[in-house]
Amino acid sequence: MWRYILIFLMVLNVGLFGANTEADFSKYHTPAEVKMLLNKWAREKPELVELIKIGESVGGEGIYVIQLANLKGKISPEKRPGIFVSANIEGVHLIGTEASLMLASKLINGYGKDEEITNLLNKRTVYIAPLLNPDTAKNFFKKPLYEKWTNNHPMDDDLDDMIDEDGPEDLNGDGYITLMRVKDPEGEWIPDPSDPRLMKKADPKKGETGIYKIYTEGLDNDGDGKYNEDPPGGVELNRNFPHDFEYYVKKAGMWPVSEKETIALVKFLVSHPNIALILNFSTENTILNLQQTGKAKVARDKVKVPKRFATYLGLEPDKEYSIKEIVEAIKASGIARGMEITEEMVAQFFGLGPAVTIDKKDMPYFEEIKKEYKKALKEAKIDYPESKAKGVKKGSFVAYCYYQYGAWVFSTDLWKIPEPKKKMEKDKLTVDKLKKMSSEEFLSLEDEKIDAFLKEIGAPPNFKASMVRKMVESGRITPSKMAEMIEKMPKTKKKDEEEHPDLYILKWSDSVLKGKGFIDWKPYKHPTLGEVEIGGFIPYLKINPPEKDIEKTISFHTDFYIKLMERLGELQIKEVKVKRIDENLYRVTVYFTNPGWFPTSTAQGRRAGTSWPIRVELKISKDQKIFSGKKIETIPFIEGSGDTRKIEWLIIGKKGSKITIIAKSPKAGSVSTTVELK
Repeated sequence: MWRYILIFLMVLNVGLFGANTEADFSKYHTPAEVKMLLNKWAREKPELVELIKIGESVGGEGIYVIQLANLKGKISPEKRPGIFVSANIEGVHLIGTEASLMLASKLINGYGKDEEITNLLNKRTVYIAPLLNPDTAKNFFKKPLYEKWTNNHPMDDDLDDMIDEDGPEDLNGDGYITLMRVKDPEGEWIPDPSDPRLMKKADPKKGETGIYKIYTEGLDNDGDGKYNEDPPGGVELNRNFPHDFEYYVKKAGMWPVSEKETIALVKFLVSHPNIALILNFSTENTILNLQQTGKAKVARDKVKVPKRFATYLGLEPDKEYSIKEIVEAIKASGIARGMEITEEMVAQFFGLGPAVTIDKKDMPYFEEIKKEYKKALKEAKIDYPESKAKGVKKGSFVAYCYYQYGAWVFSTDLWKIPEPKKKMEKDKLTVDKLKKMSSEEFLSLEDEKIDAFLKEIGAPPNFKASMVRKMVESGRITPSKMAEMIEKMPKTKKKDEEEHPDLYILKWSDSVLKGKGFIDWKPYKHPTLGEVEIGGFIPYLKINPPEKDIEKTISFHTDFYIKLMERLGELQIKEVKVKRIDENLYRVTVYFTNPGWFPTSTAQGRRAGTSWPIRVELKISKDQKIFSGKKIETIPFIEGSGDTRKIEWLIIGKKGSKITIIAKSPKAGSVSTTVELK
């Protein structure tokens, strides 16, 4: 009997994933299928893959990480520089799970066949967590389909001493939880003029009067006059991490890392200090949007300045000042010496708030990756609307990883609904054309064309063609430099472009999905609200691409991430010099280098104290002595691309005797060498 059951399971396994270690990416995998695939890889490639259970969700689902490394190497995986690939911390970002699975598949199947992948897994350890929020991900595969971002932690959202008692219902039986709109004298919403299927808030300044109220589809189960205000769950896990945590926001959790899922993840990271690079798949795109968590805040409107600083600034240590007043005092003191001083900088310096901006020493690396990513998107003909990229959220996983864990972190959301292409006039001046122009070519343009371009990019009204001409003629600016500045400018919509933000999504649904992305408003007799209409966008429409687009989307991004892995910082001994100074006295000089592109640590990690320096130890015999230098030296960090640091010792020892130098840092690895005094 058991024999037949085993054969059946084997056939089922082959049917789901094929006879080899390749996976099928023409559909979204259920949490059960994800687990089955991870087990399959670990079983079939034990010399390369190890499955690690790092914890459980609130609902009792396992949270898994697969470790990819050549297990037969001389150095154990936990002592090699590590890369952590995380996915779907929100639970709704199914495309992130697919991307992480494809990345794992490419590494597993490429080992021994692809030279770069083989070299990577011989020297590094890659940890991949494809599904960090399994409970929430399960909802994607249930009916009715409901876009729920919280985990399954029971919570009394409406403070009525009842838990999860008022969630949504599929009243019209179409399999989706959408919206209800009902006419009401106190309504704030009106149909949008561009398309009455869309709703917008009435703007009194434009003479608009609201006529509708909007609710999530469902009933008032607890009879409190509110609808669906206490659904099942929870906490949004991607708001539950320590950095810039939102206290007193229910969806963020009772306190930082309050959830079983986030506890498991933080414990895993802390127990793996070798992780130097984190590549994330989530709803945040921190490659395109470098915006961080916002402005630093202090606990009170006014604070006391520590005495040692107050004296220099001419302030009273016992008096309270606002951050703005402290900024003015610093500027007046002359300490800044022309440097721009912001409230965020002051709050961070005095320990009054969290760091909220990328360290200026790290920023060039983030900017270069952004530049490369944009170029790669263009070359691959991936239509991604950059203006829609979301930056880092408060209390998010990637914010914790950069600001507190101290690793290099890059996150992509993989896909956004493409915006419609605007028809370009043949001779119209664009930023791309500007990049390739010489100053002479620019000066030959007509004023009308330059003025139209300036208006298009949202330049101030007084910024005219004549003004720009003079700047180019004088050599103060070149067309390419102008284009570079324009690309860094924040994108603002012009008045004539103000339209409903979801109009392009509705058009995309109509054209690409044949209208299946939006449920048209239809009447329904509600037991308490009376005549209502039910309709709206279907759940998950804006987050995950159609199944036919999965493979193309994730294939590009997984290749890009593998290239980032190969640029990780690496500690190497470049050269050792031994010079005899006198009888039995030798100068030993060791040159350490980093052939990787990334520095061996982030500046933010060094500021936070979570990036270890490189520890260099000199081992000598009983017959030898250190005349100059220390037995243990440290190198704070080594820049990338071949940067070199040296350490020297004067050693007293007999000719022909040997010494050993060992250097190591969790995130950069370890190296050692033995040299002879001669």
